[in-house]
Amino acid sequence: MPQATTVGRVTVVTWPEQAALGVALAEAADHQAPFPGIGPLPDRPLRLILAPTRTAFDSITRGRLPSWSGGAAFPEAGVVVLLSDRPTVRLSGALRHELAHLALRWRIGHHLPLWFEEGYAAVAAGEWGRLDALRMSWQLARGRTMDLDELDRALRGDATDAEGAYALATTAVLLLERWGGERGLGVLLARLPAAPSFDAALRETYHVTEGDFEERWQRDLRSQYGWLEWAQSVGAFWAVLALLLIGLVWARRRRDRERRARLDEGWIVPPGDAPTS
Repeated sequence: MPQATTVGRVTVVTWPEQAALGVALAEAADHQAPFPGIGPLPDRPLRLILAPTRTAFDSITRGRLPSWSGGAAFPEAGVVVLLSDRPTVRLSGALRHELAHLALRWRIGHHLPLWFEEGYAAVAAGEWGRLDALRMSWQLARGRTMDLDELDRALRGDATDAEGAYALATTAVLLLERWGGERGLGVLLARLPAAPSFDAALRETYHVTEGDFEERWQRDLRSQYGWLEWAQSVGAFWAVLALLLIGLVWARRRRDRERRARLDEGWIVPPGDAPTS
């Protein structure tokens, strides 16, 4: 039977065999670093539930999430559910991701476009790295991209579509963060609570419509992660490899010339001496 333990403002619910893991994650949730553009998580009660099996996770979340999902956030109730069927896997990142959803909803007070909510959570959890940039470059090199509406649908699609969609959503939020300058996402997030729509907040903050942003984001993708970026990222490896191979071939030919020269020393064919078969 599951048991509840309270750590600070966090009540964690676990099955007995994962009690220690639950306490560690509860402590992490109670002492989260500030969230981009928001700051510290508001001082509100939290409930963290660790589901040790996929069946338990689906039961707790009422089967409303895709089969590949490993975490869920319910901002209205202040609840985070994590799939902990593989305790050896680091769950701190997943916890940070789901808590970012709570922080965002508590700050804004209403739903935002799904691509922004998921992209923000990924940025807040520090999920974007060099490897993701390379994957994005490869995806764009193959001509795989989406508009914002397609992005929202893909985020709830199968695992393959969702993986690419999460990466794309992250790049969109990272672009907005760059536009914010020193304040990052804070300048946009400050206007979203009172704005009648996400489009209106974009107009007021960056003087662009949502459609304008989509076009600029697509151009930024091609500029940041297009085939040239891919070539620059991967080309260095192949350039070094090519130079190494050229060096090896040159050394081998030089060695062969020196060997032939040594073999020819003292061997002079007499005039008129015909070869025999």
